[in-house]
Amino acid sequence: MKSIKTILAIAGRPGLYNLVAQTRTGIVVESLDDQKRLTVSAQQQVHALDEIAMYTIEGEKPLRELYEATGKALKGAKTVSHKADASEILAAFQSHVPNYDETRVYISDMKKFVNWYNLLVDYGFFAEEPKPAKAKAAKKADAGEDA
Repeated sequence: MKSIKTILAIAGRPGLYNLVAQTRTGIVVESLDDQKRLTVSAQQQVHALDEIAMYTIEGEKPLRELYEATGKALKGAKTVSHKADASEILAAFQSHVPNYDETRVYISDMKKFVNWYNLLVDYGFFAEEPKPAKAKAAKKADAGEDA
């Protein structure tokens, strides 16, 4: 699973962005959706996904933990679309985050949660990273050379 430390949400812009570089006047980001790069000024509100939390009955829970749990439960598959009917989004969200605070989490928050989750799936965030097989291949190659 990839790290979300460099994944950003920018106020006033849809979707998620990957931090590419910092400049004197702001940052350069790349859209996860269409891979277009843009410069964001220091005056714009930018939030790292790693620092955003959701209200639950137990208190605030980092999105990182919620996305990891959702990714494991769905085995890296997408969830319902953020454009689906509100009742579908609510049902899916309740299955992913069963202990959310119903008085503080709105349907708009749920839509953003499923939209961002699906973007992360498309980006390959939940893809299983292959186990290092180089050591075995190197040993087999060495054994073949000695014979």
